[in-house]
Amino acid sequence: MTDPAGRPLRRDALLWVLRVLFLLAVVAFAWLGLRGRFDELGAALARTWAPGAVAAFALVLSGLSATGLLWRRLLASVGAEMPVSPGMATFFVGQLGKYIPGSVWSIGAQAQLARRWAVPARATVTAGLLFLGYHLATAVLLGAGVLLLGELDPPWPVWVSAAALVVGVLGLLPPVVGQAARRVAGAPVRVGVGDTAAALSLMTLAWGCYSAALVLLAPGVPWDDLAAYGGAFAVAYAAGVVLVVAPAGLGAREGLFVLLLAPTTGVAEATALALLARVLHTLADGALAAGWWLAERRSDVREPDSARHSIGRSSSA
Repeated sequence: MTDPAGRPLRRDALLWVLRVLFLLAVVAFAWLGLRGRFDELGAALARTWAPGAVAAFALVLSGLSATGLLWRRLLASVGAEMPVSPGMATFFVGQLGKYIPGSVWSIGAQAQLARRWAVPARATVTAGLLFLGYHLATAVLLGAGVLLLGELDPPWPVWVSAAALVVGVLGLLPPVVGQAARRVAGAPVRVGVGDTAAALSLMTLAWGCYSAALVLLAPGVPWDDLAAYGGAFAVAYAAGVVLVVAPAGLGAREGLFVLLLAPTTGVAEATALALLARVLHTLADGALAAGWWLAERRSDVREPDSARHSIGRSSSA
């Protein structure tokens, strides 16, 4: 005869094992992405101005934090608002799943972590897909705009960039976003002009921080090249999202970044910058996940269980 009281303990133990395996997989795939390139990384770091690298890291942290704020806002828009510390911890710990091949690990991890606060999985999945949509659309918009302005010389016809720009604009229109969200959420999701403006503002901050970080990582690069660096990074990001089998777009993202930027900087410099950017973003992802996880643990001691249940009731109402 099965002991019902033992089921929660077995379930908690299973979840603990799965979380450990998740983190081990993240570390393993992140290490595989750098295996055999540590000498190259050391040479790239030796050419980097130390204060510039520190400032670049701070900028990447700021840009990623803006994306976390966007995710919390999107989660609230589907009726499942979470407190700051648990919400940011759920987002950034879940985001580590992007380092595992496949496109569902981040959203799945976020859905599982949010269950602790009685947030419906469907709400978390909806917020995650909306976040991915805004991220991808703004990347395409930025990259296509830079290409059409002639800041970069892509190996494809101009009409491809123009078509991408149109697709990026359409992907940000409130009716389009609202319809997509309704299909995933199974209920109407109100997306107004103000929501779109807020999302664009946060993503503009994020892309601006990433672009400025690239300039700081490349010694001697004038700030006039900010748009070119940011555009190349945005196009490469979009390619990495499309190639879902690569962990965090590994390979495709760096390859396209080098292809676009090499005519301006040279192949060696573009390759070193792509590697430094990969490492910096990986470290920033880990730092934010660890920092917000610790912040949640501290707040969790003071957070009564009734507060968690009230979130679930409000999100399911």
